[in-house]
Amino acid sequence: MTEVQAGRGPARDTILLGKYRVEATLGFGGMGVVIKAHNMAIDEYVAIKLLRDDVRIDQANIARFLREAKNAVKLKSEHVARIRDVGTFDDGRPYMVMELLEGADLGRVLLDHGKLERARAVDLVLQACDALAEAHALGIVHRDIKPTNLFVTLRRDDSELLKVLDFGISKAREGPELSLTQTSSMLGTPAYMSPEQMRSARAVDPRSDIWSLGTVLYELVEGRAPFDAQNFAELCVMVSTEPYAPLRVAPELASVIDRCLVKRVEERYQDISELAFALQPFASDPERARRSVNRIYRILGTEHPDGRDSTPTPFTLARRGDPSSVVIPRAWAPTMPPAPAKRRWTLFALLLVLLGAAIGAGVWAMSPDKAAPQPAAAPAAAGSGSTMTVEQPDAAVVVEPVTVDAAVPEVGIGSADEKRSAVKKSPSPPKKPSKKPPVKQKQPPPAAGSEPPPPKPKCDVWDNPKGCT
Repeated sequence: MTEVQAGRGPARDTILLGKYRVEATLGFGGMGVVIKAHNMAIDEYVAIKLLRDDVRIDQANIARFLREAKNAVKLKSEHVARIRDVGTFDDGRPYMVMELLEGADLGRVLLDHGKLERARAVDLVLQACDALAEAHALGIVHRDIKPTNLFVTLRRDDSELLKVLDFGISKAREGPELSLTQTSSMLGTPAYMSPEQMRSARAVDPRSDIWSLGTVLYELVEGRAPFDAQNFAELCVMVSTEPYAPLRVAPELASVIDRCLVKRVEERYQDISELAFALQPFASDPERARRSVNRIYRILGTEHPDGRDSTPTPFTLARRGDPSSVVIPRAWAPTMPPAPAKRRWTLFALLLVLLGAAIGAGVWAMSPDKAAPQPAAAPAAAGSGSTMTVEQPDAAVVVEPVTVDAAVPEVGIGSADEKRSAVKKSPSPPKKPSKKPPVKQKQPPPAAGSEPPPPKPKCDVWDNPKGCT
């Protein structure tokens, strides 16, 4: 590594870490310098932040530098610059490799344009609320929200994307605090500091970031700071005791600015979701703003004023440091709410009624009186006037002699089923039997010398269909 010039960064074409070739110096602040470099290994341009050469390399400054990287890595929002790598050079100077952003910070935008349109300013502040919501959910307070730490770039669809930078002086729930040993290491920029942060930077909470963000919004729409002081002492007095200058360009935002810049923290917006909800009506795209506000409520797990679902996800709860209370279901499927007790008894009674009706219908259908009548059997003997007896499954039925049409084929005497099928196939209905009894023919006398015929029974059932007397 070649020597780093104070405030300007290493010389062009310097090779860092064996793979980063320095292209240009992008900017510098109170402690660090940011350079543009080309990663020759993967042919990608990155931004590298490192300590300035005139900043003393001690444990406090190194801890502050590495804390920025540690806090930024925790944040997964698209509104926070991505950290690619963190380490130290051979001389102990730390560095941080970040994604390279094309665009300008809001400080440069204000210098170029003076002020922004109200809708555009609100859109950008809402994106900053999105980033701060995730940080606050993790217990991280930025403590240095100002225009130069809000970078504006473009998405692939040419829409503006805001990135929150520099978490170097952010305060986490756990971690050492830095002592104010140098003027340049003052925690925060005075023009955007809340009254409680001016008194003690260690005693701030997320409501201090809300004050700073309200100050940024005021400056974006008005083109000037809310407190016009000549020095730091006068600024501290004005911030602590005097009201801010009234809005002239966007007076409709006065109610929102009032809640951001109120002196007492108890009267300020209590979390970033309340500020985002108040800004929603002034956004350029109400539907997109509504989705952003709903996401902020879900990230923080706070109750939405409109009653929308703001239940935090299990992963949000886990990031808050309480993974033991998080139960992630194996399958996400909607469940039906249990029916009330009264409705359950009504359904049970209805089922009983239906079951009783089904049983009654079955009993009625199976009763003897309602059984289907058996078809009448007809004799199938050859010739006219012949008679026959058809056996049914239950009892024998004697059929009266009927006259059968000659065209009906002769059907032999078989089983009861065959007889019934023969009757069904008969094309002509059976005629009524004759009431006259059949005439009994006389037998001729036996011839001479022949044996007499065997005696016949006195009564033949075939000759007497109606039975023997």
